[in-house]
This record gives sequence, structure tokens and C-alpha cells, in this order.
Amino acid sequence: MITRSRFLKLGIPVFFLYLAIAACGFSSSNSDTGNLSNLPNSGQELDPISANGPGFGRSDPIPLGTQISIPGWDVEVREFLRGADALKVINTADWQAEPLPEDQEYALAKVFVRNTALDESPHSLGISELFITGDQYLAHGDTMDGWPQPEFLFEDMYTAETVEGWVDAVVPKNEQNLELVLDVENEDNRYTRFFTLDKAASISLPEEFSKMHPNDLGSSMESPAGIGDVVITPDWEVTLLESIKGKNAEKILTKDNPNYQVPESGTERVLLKVHLKYLSQEDIPAWIGSDQFRALDSSGYSVQGYWIYTPQDREWIGNTVLPGADLEGWVAVTAPEGAGDALISFNPDINTPGSSDQDLRYFKLK
Repeated sequence: MITRSRFLKLGIPVFFLYLAIAACGFSSSNSDTGNLSNLPNSGQELDPISANGPGFGRSDPIPLGTQISIPGWDVEVREFLRGADALKVINTADWQAEPLPEDQEYALAKVFVRNTALDESPHSLGISELFITGDQYLAHGDTMDGWPQPEFLFEDMYTAETVEGWVDAVVPKNEQNLELVLDVENEDNRYTRFFTLDKAASISLPEEFSKMHPNDLGSSMESPAGIGDVVITPDWEVTLLESIKGKNAEKILTKDNPNYQVPESGTERVLLKVHLKYLSQEDIPAWIGSDQFRALDSSGYSVQGYWIYTPQDREWIGNTVLPGADLEGWVAVTAPEGAGDALISFNPDINTPGSSDQDLRYFKLK
């Protein structure tokens, strides 16, 4: 990161360099000329900090063909295709798309980006920060490696450099109000923006979510919630429905699962069936999976264990979700061996440095 004193030395010349290159048209692979005057609605620049105007929530996404700016980037979604129209782009004489289940189809969004950082370092914006969502409140990420061409990839981009390419996804045929999500996070800030894909797309939280209020169930290790208790935090509703331990859990995990590793000495696997709702009033994506659930030992410390590879014969929770998501499925954790009454912690912010742990809750297995 550039310090303030170095910016004073480098920022002004780099800024003028950017202006000169942009005026002339900087090109790269899959590149654009960078001529802003030829872009639809190119005069629109949304405030990158305060949550005002289109794009800051799914109820009012940025229109197709409108360029917006966040610190370091100009971004525009230029085209959207789904179903048969998407297949026409994907399928070529040299490559054919994998057949999909009857209830699913391909979707493609063509995205243009320009690096506007005022430094001399390369920057990347890629498919892990761009995905499609709809009225099922789930993230549909890029699925095809290197295809269709031009594919939108991570690029080491310098000031004024541009890239354009396709972001692909597999979506349910019955999912409507599709939008592209841009979710960029750095050391200091997070910028989440939403772009229209389906015509007139708009997504709001289910009405029932506004009527839910946090409760104190499971808020301490001394008073954990039990199976069947509906625990409500500021951002989540979570209910532990069922648990399977020891040999019964091993039997399920080892079935048709060549990647499975047996638990470490002194530990065992526990499977938890949970029901989750993502209630956050802040319209940002969140990852939810087994890593947000941990068994605790007798001292109250989390039991880590190896990564648990799960078989494909049941519904496992491991999704990026948007507020409004309603999920039910299984997670697998490692627990102390023979600890049938072990405590389970649920902490959706466990991997977020500096979080307040306001959503941390505890459950008992019996």
C-alpha cells in the first residue's frame, strides 16, 4: 500500500499518465478502447462510499449498460444471456457445454472493467468477486474453466488497462430477477454493488424477516440452546434439528467417499442437521458452511481437526448466500471422542478479523 508521502511523489504523475492513456485508448487482451463517450449512460458515477442511488441493494440494481465506479475500478455489465441464447455462445465447433439437469440452465454476463488505481502496482478483479444471484437468494459462481471465450479472469491490471469477458453460471430455470453481484473487499473497505441482468430485476427481503427480533437463546456456554430451539441473532436464525455421532456418522461420511480422512486420535465426527435463515438488513453476501460450526472441548476451546470431505448423497450446507436465504441441510464437525454432550458453537463471523461476534451462539447435543 502506498504511504501518504509516497503518494505525493507518485500520485500526481501517475494520475496524469492515466488520463493520457485513457484518452488514447489503452488496449490489452479482451480489451476495450476506454472511450467513455461511447458508453451508454457513461456520465453516471455513483458515490462509492455512501449507500445512495442504484446498485447499493438488490431492490434497485444498476441498469444494464451503465458504467459505475468504485475506488480503483470502473465496472459495467454490457450483455446478459440465459438458456438457449447462452448455449449459442458457449457451444462451438471445438467445445460443447456439459449437459445440465432438466431444471437448470446456463447464464452469461459480459463484464467490462477498467483499473483506475493511482499507483504503479498490478491489481486484480476476477470471477471470485463477481457472481450471479436471483430470487432464491443464493450465489451462482463461475463454473467453466477457460470458457466461454473471452472468459473474465483474474488479470494483473495496471492503471487505465481494461478487460472485457464473460462470467458464467448455472442457474435454476425457475429463478427470476437475476442480478450480477460485484463484491470487492480490501484491508479497509468492502464495496458490494448489484447490476440488473433479467429485465426489471428487483429483489427484496421476505416480509416475515422484518418481524424477527434477536433472542437470548444460546448466548452463553453456561446456557446453550437445545435441539429444536429457534435461535435468532441480529443477522441469522439458526435451529439445530438433529445430530449423528460416532460410528453412525462415520458410516455416512465414508460411503462412496474416497477422499475421506479418518478423525485424529481422541476425536470423532459429528453430523449436524441445521435450518438457517440469513436475516441481515445489510445487503451483503455471506459464506455459510461447516467452518462456522465448531465443537468445543471441556476447556471451551474449538476442536479443529482435518478438513472433512463429504459424500454427495445428501444436502450439505456450504454456500455463499444473500439476505433472505432459507437453507436446511447438514454440516460435519470434529468433536472430542465420546463427548455425547459436547457443546457446539455457531459463529458466522469466525473468519472475519475484528468482528464483534454478535451472532455467536452455543448449542448442546442432548
